[in-house]
Amino acid sequence: TTNFSQNENFVVFECVNNLLQKEYKPENIELEQVYGKIKKDDGGGRADIVVKDNEDQVLLIIECKTYGKEFNLHWQKTLQDGDQLFRYLTNKRETQYLSLYSSGFIDDKVVQKYHLISLNDSKQFLEDNKDKDLLSFEEAKKKNKEDIFRAWAETYKLDYATKGIFEKGVEKGKIGKSVYTIEDLETISSNDIQGKYHEFAKILRQHNVSGRENAFDKLVNLFLCKVVDETINKDKLLFYWKGNAFDDPYDLQDRLQKLYKEGMEIHLKDDITYIANKDIEDAFSDFKGNPSATEKAIKDFFKKLKFYTNNDFAFIDVHNKDLFYQNFEVLVKIIKLFQDIRLTNGEENQFLGDMFEGFLDNGVKQSEGQFFTPMPIVKFIVNSLPKMEEPQVIDYACGAGHFLNEYALKNPNSIITGIEKEYRLSKVTKVSSFMYNHEMNLYHFDALANNRDIKDNSFDVLVANPPYSVTGFLETLSNNDLKKYDLAKKEVINKKTYATGNSIECFFIERAKQLLKPNAVAGIVLPISILTKDTPKIYVSTREIILKYFDIVSITKLESNTFGKTPTTTATLFLRRRKENPSIADHYKNMVDVWFNGDFETNELFFKSSYLLERYCEYQEINIDYFKKLLSNKLEEKLFDLEMFEEYKEDYDKKSKLTASQKDKKFKTLTKVEQTKINNERIQELLNYIREIEKEKLYFFCLAFNNPEIVVVTAPSKNAENKKFLGYDWSSARGNEGIQYIANVKPKIEDETIDEEDKRVLENLQSLSNIETPLYNPNNFEDTNKINTIIKSNFDNKSIPISEDLRKYVKRLTLIEMLDFNSRKFLKKIDLSADKKIAFEGKYDLIKLYKICNLTRGVTYSKDD
Repeated sequence: TTNFSQNENFVVFECVNNLLQKEYKPENIELEQVYGKIKKDDGGGRADIVVKDNEDQVLLIIECKTYGKEFNLHWQKTLQDGDQLFRYLTNKRETQYLSLYSSGFIDDKVVQKYHLISLNDSKQFLEDNKDKDLLSFEEAKKKNKEDIFRAWAETYKLDYATKGIFEKGVEKGKIGKSVYTIEDLETISSNDIQGKYHEFAKILRQHNVSGRENAFDKLVNLFLCKVVDETINKDKLLFYWKGNAFDDPYDLQDRLQKLYKEGMEIHLKDDITYIANKDIEDAFSDFKGNPSATEKAIKDFFKKLKFYTNNDFAFIDVHNKDLFYQNFEVLVKIIKLFQDIRLTNGEENQFLGDMFEGFLDNGVKQSEGQFFTPMPIVKFIVNSLPKMEEPQVIDYACGAGHFLNEYALKNPNSIITGIEKEYRLSKVTKVSSFMYNHEMNLYHFDALANNRDIKDNSFDVLVANPPYSVTGFLETLSNNDLKKYDLAKKEVINKKTYATGNSIECFFIERAKQLLKPNAVAGIVLPISILTKDTPKIYVSTREIILKYFDIVSITKLESNTFGKTPTTTATLFLRRRKENPSIADHYKNMVDVWFNGDFETNELFFKSSYLLERYCEYQEINIDYFKKLLSNKLEEKLFDLEMFEEYKEDYDKKSKLTASQKDKKFKTLTKVEQTKINNERIQELLNYIREIEKEKLYFFCLAFNNPEIVVVTAPSKNAENKKFLGYDWSSARGNEGIQYIANVKPKIEDETIDEEDKRVLENLQSLSNIETPLYNPNNFEDTNKINTIIKSNFDNKSIPISEDLRKYVKRLTLIEMLDFNSRKFLKKIDLSADKKIAFEGKYDLIKLYKICNLTRGVTYSKDD
């Protein structure tokens, strides 16, 4: 080679340099070696680089290609028919290794990539499969190049290694690497991500792996193994397939099982059964001369293997030797996809996070992926919360870890804690945190149960989408667990209904109250019914917890198609935990108690809040003097001129025995003294009834008055408009299932080696970074023309003007306006459609419908009708 007229010549030059640095003798290296009578149209007869041993026998033939597309194209050809590499074997059958090599400049650095094919037999493999008519390399080399390719393709299943020529630890003059270290690993690039998605999907298709949920589960297990390997085996990595010449399938799976056991113990505090070869050897050596003890130990091992183990790396069901090797073929291909990548590189790697997100949400198109919180909603909620310095952050139902990873990306100094009850998802969360290079304290248990590692009043931020409507969840909690919940008290919930009770979301709200520090913030996704449902009583009690212990900063109503197949309309509550010592809830309770004792002087002296009494009367249009009589346990008849008080009287009379006795004929037969006694008792009972309702209303009015103005966000109900609001839609089209992002600029992947289905997946994932939605700006989370910034500013008591574009979605209301203080039964319902009080004036009186007609419940038609 005497010039650089072709880019490929630079690759040859760089490869020769590597060989010389590895101390291969120049006289053993040949360039452009011509082999016999190979026709030019058969790929050419000149091998780029030939390396011979000291006996002048061919050790290695290297074919050089430019990095990227050309390398990938020729490797695919090699897999199909052997391409150029195997044609060189026409005359040089003694060749021991073939390599397709590439190098190039990526980010101003020279990077290398090569695949190494061993043409040496694996004696262990052939021995294990001697009952089959397998063609060995030894036999094939006596025939022709096509037979050598057939031995590689059929017997050794296109096996290759990705290291073994130039790396540290490879002996000079020898090919193959038996020990891999952390230094052999590389950081993934954005270009590599596309290839990983494509290759993984292709492997599953090639081997008819239809169980995509299972495939993703096994992939998570492999990622966990790799993370552990990089952490504790830096000088001798186990997560590597070294090639048939240096490794065997049983040993690889044994190494994986060992790593998986260690990973589950270290990161998920879970004990996994694993029997090492050394354990069996020790059983024989420790009990020499005692056959019964040896037999007992061996039987114990078999018992564990039979009953306590699962195949954590079975992409297809394995129950015999043939299926073991079929699964191994899938397993080793997937291992080779990731074995050269470093997952724990000590610095933030957005590419790895993106890669894992793609596998989770798009890459394997898992059906249950629709039940995770969609990433646009995750980004919106997390970036609506205020900034904090080194906050303690928790998600107590963390699922796949979306919220926690997004928060950690936003604030790398945060201290992250996740709780997940579902075993599989807890693994997903832990692995995803490694992908994003975030430290996470992850716990696998029920977040509603007591746990000594999770302290109350210790978190600054809570962000979560907890489960809804889980029937019988109370039966899974111990009596000791239930004691810590006010919602579990007999006045709120009947113990007999534990088996049918499903209001788990209510308990998660009280749990948030327990976990958060004063002034801590929360973003919690809940069913909309939490704001309005009045039966069972637990929903009213839950709203009382919210009103007593939290400032409501914002409420965002999202329609039912937000979460794919989940039909629930949700309300995301953005809350701030109120201060303690003194508690404002206790402060106002004491204040209202004093008022209802008719004591106004103490109030002036200690509470300095008499204006709240005036504001309440003003808001309710009650004469304050009449109301003060009520507070002093006196009934002012003129109060009944107000419709609300008239309704109190009606409700009382409907169920009062004293009122019934007054209407009874026997009442007239009573003496005046007896009649007067019943009348006075009725008046006092009515007074007590009214005072109880008004006391509760006044108390919650004071709490609501203290709540800052609330940013209320309402998603459009029409489907087409809602898609634009969310920035995504859900698709059930074959090959295009799942979430589909709506971007202002649609990315286009031009790589011809990637099929159309995978291109759609990759293009969709890239669309997330350019999504078009009023919820947030993916390139500027401080954009004041987006809803998340308006909410975030409200946490800081700053009022950003609502632009014309956003007014159809966003408004500001006071909590007082959203609570119905005029209702005859004060159920603390929070109405998002409430507006400013409007006075209707006209010549006709306003009369409530129930007074002039009978109201009956109508028919609710099903959607099918």
